[in-house]
Amino acid sequence: MNQRELFTLLEASNDEDILRHFPSRYEDLNVTPLSNDPKDGQRFVVKGNVTNLKSFAARGTSLIRFKVAVFNGALISCILYNQPFYINKLSSHKELCFVMYYSDARKAYLVQSIHDLDSYYVMTGLKPVYNLPKGVSPSFFNNYVKKVLSYPREASYMVSRLPKGLIERYRFLNEFDAYRCVHLPRNKKDLDEGLRVFKYEEALSYCIKALAMKRKANARKRDEVTRIDHDEVNRFVKHLSYKLTGDQISAIRDIVLDMERDTIMYRLLQGDVGTGKTIVAFVSLYANYLRGKQGVLMAPTFELAIQHYENALKVFQDYDIHIGFMAGNKGTAKEKRDILNDLNNGYINILIATHSAISDKVVFKDLGLSIIDEQQLFGVEQREKLLLKGGSNDVLMMSATPIPRTLSQIVNADLDVTTLNQFPHGSRNVETRVIHSQDPLLMKAIEKALSVNRQVFIVAPKISDGTSKASSAESVYKDIEERFKDKVQLLHGKIKKETQDEIIKRFISNEKPILVSTTVIQVGIDVSTACLLIIYDANYFGLSTLHQLRGRVGRSGDFALALLVYDGNEKEAKEKLDFLASSNDGLAIAQFDLKQRGSGSYSGTNQSGKSELMVCNFVDDLKMFEYAKQDASYILDHPSEKDHAQYLKSIDMDEKLNLG
Repeated sequence: MNQRELFTLLEASNDEDILRHFPSRYEDLNVTPLSNDPKDGQRFVVKGNVTNLKSFAARGTSLIRFKVAVFNGALISCILYNQPFYINKLSSHKELCFVMYYSDARKAYLVQSIHDLDSYYVMTGLKPVYNLPKGVSPSFFNNYVKKVLSYPREASYMVSRLPKGLIERYRFLNEFDAYRCVHLPRNKKDLDEGLRVFKYEEALSYCIKALAMKRKANARKRDEVTRIDHDEVNRFVKHLSYKLTGDQISAIRDIVLDMERDTIMYRLLQGDVGTGKTIVAFVSLYANYLRGKQGVLMAPTFELAIQHYENALKVFQDYDIHIGFMAGNKGTAKEKRDILNDLNNGYINILIATHSAISDKVVFKDLGLSIIDEQQLFGVEQREKLLLKGGSNDVLMMSATPIPRTLSQIVNADLDVTTLNQFPHGSRNVETRVIHSQDPLLMKAIEKALSVNRQVFIVAPKISDGTSKASSAESVYKDIEERFKDKVQLLHGKIKKETQDEIIKRFISNEKPILVSTTVIQVGIDVSTACLLIIYDANYFGLSTLHQLRGRVGRSGDFALALLVYDGNEKEAKEKLDFLASSNDGLAIAQFDLKQRGSGSYSGTNQSGKSELMVCNFVDDLKMFEYAKQDASYILDHPSEKDHAQYLKSIDMDEKLNLG
């Protein structure tokens, strides 16, 4: 590997981009005492010499067995899987440092990594661990970082982006020392001081961008205020085929009152999976229709958009309301032209669409309300485009990732927030377990569900077998079909829409009660009688995705079971899955997810990908965000001050604030 290959694979243009590839975690290399009664999976760090070294290779798997003589003379049995490159180090007759986990099944220690005693990381007791793309050698990356950090401190990119006043106020390290403390920490205190700099940089940048968007929304005034007939809204609600919860009624009241104010509504409706956000959106669209305005509901996926469209046709079937549907490449050229014309001349009252709604070709005659479902999956640029479509249209964003109000004030930049806590059928009764793929409970649970005429969702991370080891829907389907024959169907995004509709109909009618799929079922399929969810290789999914998938079962309020299949022993993955198994609380799950994965990219257009927040998170660093929010407000109030103007330019905010 060489420097050019490293830069290409990490999408870096200079050395600072390499230094900005921060460690994902730190491995503790301080020696731990061995236990006379080690627990399965217990972690140990030992130093010792290798004896009884034996190496095996068969069927693409390498196995190295050896013993380690530790400081008290004891010999412990060790196994090393699929890391043949360690054989030379093990044969060197040198005393080494071993990181390992005890396996009760093998009565031996499974070695994870091996280090020389004169290694910088062994001497300091802290080793940074990086998430590197395939093809990047960890040793080459580590050596390159050390090389960069040996440069003179005068290197131009070592200058902090932060305003000098804030550096002095909070006594931050200079940028060069902060990089060294993060990549080559001498101790825990060193590491904390370095991380403190970059955590604050991320928090301030996030708060600047979030507050700027909020201020832009607040500055917009309504051209004219139109009163909404509350009695008509109440009659619409009473005409529904089901009774709304108290939370839903309160949410509708808040939204209707917002739509009657002279300032533009900018509200977030959040609620756990299954709390009924969609019907609140439909009632809001009806209230908007009563004031003679057009409305649009934008969803992140075709599957969710078409579900909303079909539900809207049912909800509004007794009303003279024209509903249009638009989704990317779907439909003929003539159908698209007709939709665009009908929007432009005002014939369409409500448009249900994917991100195609923000296309410049889409022009409304009089847009009054924009609703963005799963708003965390859209970037701020996409949201702003929809916000500006009507000039003075109200904006309602929806999210199935509820977070506490204090946290929401930071994450959502002081948006007006309405939270749905109540479930239409009372509390959910879904038990969640983490199991191995060979656990007999898997098949027993499917047989039990079929015996009581209930449906089963089975989810895999990908469609077909490929380079990654994750289970595919196609391979899982073959396995399940062998046992349950014609009761099984396969569903994924590459299947034609017409065929997908037939598959879902057969599943809902219970004609074929087992559905093997990818995450296309995450949103948009409501089967109240489904009682079993099985997710293969659950570690490949984010926590919020897993929680949303779990929301597919138990929707009737009856008992349901979710089985998370995981055969690995990665600590972070086990923690995530165990946490989900122990909690049905959407608030707690969202907090845990924010802590592990960040928020998504607030300023970008793809929020389902990597987060802007690489070193800080909203849960552990909430206090830092509170300070950053105050500082962001001051900077936005005084954008022309020299330090502030330079800082805003460094984060690409100068043009958006018209600083030139």
